[in-house]
Amino acid sequence: MKKDEQTPEEGSEPLKEIYNSRILDFRHPKFRVIKLLPNRKEPAEKGWTTINNYPFDSEIIDNWILQGGNYGIFCPKGDCCFVDADTKEIQAELDKRLSTFWYSTGRECHRQYVYLISDPPIRNIPLKEGAYIKGQNGYAVGPGSVHPNGIIYGLSRSGYPIMTVTKEELLKILKPFMVRPTEKKQRTIIDRKGVVWISLADLIDLSDFRHSGNQYQGPHPIHGSDTGLNLSIDLDRNLWHCFRHDSGGSVLEYIAVKEGIINCAEAVPGVLRGERFWEVLEVAFRKYGLVPETAARILRERLKDDATR
Repeated sequence: MKKDEQTPEEGSEPLKEIYNSRILDFRHPKFRVIKLLPNRKEPAEKGWTTINNYPFDSEIIDNWILQGGNYGIFCPKGDCCFVDADTKEIQAELDKRLSTFWYSTGRECHRQYVYLISDPPIRNIPLKEGAYIKGQNGYAVGPGSVHPNGIIYGLSRSGYPIMTVTKEELLKILKPFMVRPTEKKQRTIIDRKGVVWISLADLIDLSDFRHSGNQYQGPHPIHGSDTGLNLSIDLDRNLWHCFRHDSGGSVLEYIAVKEGIINCAEAVPGVLRGERFWEVLEVAFRKYGLVPETAARILRERLKDDATR
């Protein structure tokens, strides 16, 4: 075992004790904590990007962990980030040039590297072979949580403190591993009813996805992927499907998942009703450029649909 790794014997610490020891590494005001579903990677509460995130010493999180829930470390302002390093090449570069605190994830040889950013914000940037920089509004499953495969996060970790770096320092080292950028143009989709929609291609970076025509397949950018192929995008129909949760839908459902209004597993027909519908419609209009005419038409159709129920 390397001297910079600390690996408790399997089963030697209750999950709560692992959580308590590992969360000490994140005792910094730049980090927030969110609830994740038990043995899962998805947020357990909607609104986790706005109101439902907590300080590291929150009793709410303590009680959630005691009840068997997972937790995530959240970077709301992009002044901290995680590098989900799934390849030994990325790990070697970071270990050599920007040694920082890291911990093991739920898959063999995968690590989560943690940095504080001195000149925020740093964005979410996909890297090759499923690796990822998780910056502003990104989160990572925390040490002591349980992967869907049963492995505990953080059984191995480095002995280094969390390093403070500039964006330039970090991005310079990771530039060789970034996916090839593509020229991005604003796109719209007009459906059979003449409704103008936001294209999923403007919400999801498809540059590293496999594709045949307008059918794309790659890693889910919100909750990640063990296979690198758990998200399918049909740009002709402007629909998406997550194979992990057998869920999906239109642009509105994707925005709802991205904004934490629902989790991915909830993205099924009929989920966007009541307050959830109003919330996602407002954020789609305000933040993602949904045109007023489309918003009005969606609203008219929803009111008509509700009236017939």
